[in-house]
Amino acid sequence: MDKCRADVTICGADYVLSGEKSEDKIKEIAKFVDDELRRTSRALNSNPNYKCAVLTAINIAEKLMENSDLLLKLQTENHQLDNDVQHYITLWENAKKQVTDLKEQMNDDSDRQIQDSEKYKNLQAKCTEMENAYFDLQMENVNLKNELRSLKKFREEDEQ
Repeated sequence: MDKCRADVTICGADYVLSGEKSEDKIKEIAKFVDDELRRTSRALNSNPNYKCAVLTAINIAEKLMENSDLLLKLQTENHQLDNDVQHYITLWENAKKQVTDLKEQMNDDSDRQIQDSEKYKNLQAKCTEMENAYFDLQMENVNLKNELRSLKKFREEDEQ
């Protein structure tokens, strides 16, 4: 990457800074340093000097470290969230598979119920047939008993 140059003013002194950042970014950084130096000098009630520069550097380092700690915390939370997301995606995929399996089972059960219903109807028809045949046999049995009585009666009359 090409080095960019920027003319900046920090606490009234002009500097030419160069770096890999854009010219606008270099100016933004210089303005930040200028603002921090002015804030520190106001707090010390003095003009910017070496002592001001050191305290400003310490303040900037403190902010940098706080931001580094915050970045580490956010990265840790982000990693945990990624793990949580993966866990919930796995749970979602498992739930979708279970729903699919249950739908298949429901369809199988429905088909089985239809088959069982047809078997039940066939068995019911056979039972009705058997009941009718049983009734016919009972009627025939009654008729045969009556005929047997008649024959016995006729034979008794014949014997007398």
